[in-house]
Amino acid sequence: MESEPRIESPLVYQHPLAYLLGLEGIALLRAFDGEYGRDFTMARLAEIRALLDAVGELGDGTTVDPVPTTEGYRSWAEFYDQPGNQLIDLEQPIVREILDGLPRGIALDAACGTGRHSAYLASLGHTVIGVDSSAAMLERARE
Repeated sequence: MESEPRIESPLVYQHPLAYLLGLEGIALLRAFDGEYGRDFTMARLAEIRALLDAVGELGDGTTVDPVPTTEGYRSWAEFYDQPGNQLIDLEQPIVREILDGLPRGIALDAACGTGRHSAYLASLGHTVIGVDSSAAMLERARE
């Protein structure tokens, strides 16, 4: 399959179907690796068929200016840890279960963001080093 050459542009084209198919692809790769069985794989393939059939209902997509991660996190830093961030609600219980099983020692929290996990590690007795590319997130972590 020949791919279209990458065109450098100040705009990014985003289409909801492309995003949803990408998520389905990630799930299928995990199944391919053995994490899920046949029923899971067949259900993902059925979802992909349904999504492709409904492409017209998902809109035409849009072009947007790219936002560097440092800029995005700078604008999000103040509100990131406030109630309503569903990313935190989903991942924190899983991450804390993993962190609870670590032997005490020196912990590197790479991409520490506002320091939620760093603070939790410190409460468990770890010496923590937090690093992040966002100065605004690091400022929140220091607080």
